[in-house]
Amino acid sequence: MKTKKLFLMAAMLLASLCAFAQGESNEPLKGDVNGDGKVDVADITAIVAIIMKNGGQEETTYWFSAGTTPITQDNYTTANNAIQVTSYENEYYVTAETRSYIYILVASNKSVTLIEPTLNAPIDLIEMTDINIPNYTVYRSGGKCMGTNIPIRISDKTFYYYYAGWTLPTADNVEEIINETYPSEYGSSIMNTAGKKSPDKSEMNYLNNTLYYSVQKTNYYVLVPTGHAIYDSLGNNVIASAFTSQGNINVGNQIHTIYKSNNTSRYINAIIIK
Repeated sequence: MKTKKLFLMAAMLLASLCAFAQGESNEPLKGDVNGDGKVDVADITAIVAIIMKNGGQEETTYWFSAGTTPITQDNYTTANNAIQVTSYENEYYVTAETRSYIYILVASNKSVTLIEPTLNAPIDLIEMTDINIPNYTVYRSGGKCMGTNIPIRISDKTFYYYYAGWTLPTADNVEEIINETYPSEYGSSIMNTAGKKSPDKSEMNYLNNTLYYSVQKTNYYVLVPTGHAIYDSLGNNVIASAFTSQGNINVGNQIHTIYKSNNTSRYINAIIIK
């Protein structure tokens, strides 16, 4: 349906252009989008290709701001010569002519490092959690800075996803299933969460966070971030003996492995992901 609408839009646009296509012979032919000297169906195709770029949607843009002026919910689109970009560059520069705090605004899924240029060492950044700008994070340097062309390095933020439960994890559903809740045991009104998302390496302990599946006794799944494994209560790695790999997914800018339990169970109460 969406494609049909796009073709209709393109046809209407081309028709309006064709109405003015007859001009002087030395003028560019109006409506000749692809530059082949004719106004025909090929130009509709060219128009549709333009419209369909980025899924037929407006190109996503992001705000970036860095400077000595404090950033707030009200001024983040103007403070410190804020700019809109379709993607962040790896490095930007900021100048502080006098000793001042440096404020930085980026999308929330990005990590930011402010560099002291002489020592080429990171400067502490404080996340301004009291400034609520949807999908963005504001940082302030931990101390006052002064200098020209102080580097700001931007990279994708890494997250670790931990999950055990009876839903097969995918890249599309992982944000949802980590919030699944299950009773702690049969007949209990205490509900425990199946997983979590962390910006740092952590663990998920199901010895304490027990889960009970009331639907049926069946195999369950465990999502394990890179550099982690599945252990029992004695600290033994039980991946090889108790689980079978179901492949990998890339979430949080890193690889996670999906494991399926070899045995069926209503309970998850004897493993630790760490």
